This record gives sequence, C-alpha cells and structure tokens, in this order.
Amino acid sequence: MNDKSYIVFPLKRIAATIYDLFLLLGVWFAVGSIAVWLNGGIIEAKWIGPLLVFISTWTFYGYFWTHGGKTLGMAVWKFQIYSIEKNKINFQMISIRFFINIITFFLGGVPLVFMYFSKDNLSLSDYFSKTSYKKI
Repeated sequence: MNDKSYIVFPLKRIAATIYDLFLLLGVWFAVGSIAVWLNGGIIEAKWIGPLLVFISTWTFYGYFWTHGGKTLGMAVWKFQIYSIEKNKINFQMISIRFFINIITFFLGGVPLVFMYFSKDNLSLSDYFSKTSYKKI
C-alpha cells in the first residue's frame, strides 16, 4: 500500500460524494414518491421519511460498491473501492464504511485528516472497513 498512485486524497473524495448526492436526490424523490403513493397520499409517521432516506442511501452505496467497486461520482473522478486484504468486498465492509462515512459527513470531513497521519494514508473508514480507494 506504499504506492503513492493508489492514494485518493480528501478533495477528490468530497467531490465524488457531492456528485453522488445529486444522484441520491433522484433516488430519494423516487422512493418518497412511491412511499406516498403506496400509503394513499399521506404519511403520518414522521420517522418513515428519514428511515427511507437512510435505507435507500445504504442500498445505493452498497449496491454500487459491491457491483463494480464504484459509484458514478467515483467513476467521474477515476477511482474505485477495493479490499485491502484482497478479499471480495462484502456487505459487512460496506456497512462499516458507510456508517463511518456518515459520521465523517456530519463532522464536516474533519476525520479525513487522519489520512495525513496514517502510515498507509488510510482514512478512518478505510482503516476500520479494511477497504480503500484506488485510482483507475
């Protein structure tokens, strides 16, 4: 992992995330529209919306990370996810990475600074999920 060509620094990660957020807006609108349509036009429980957003976001990233290793935003910025241990990426790795990335998002990307202090330039989500990004 000492090869510098495999390091994807925070600015590209954030740019790809912003790109994917625009795609996720479409997914959220579709899921929300279907939920409202199935419920007869009214959703009375306030927790249904955030739950649908959470599940659809996890499904979006989980599907694309396990099928091809990249989302559209990652493809545009020319990097993909891979397993550090050379295993096939599974949903446990994806889930750990997803939850740590949510924490990173709500902390304004500050945990990405860990990359600069890590021996292998891994972020917290890379380190705990045993996955990382590489340039394609």
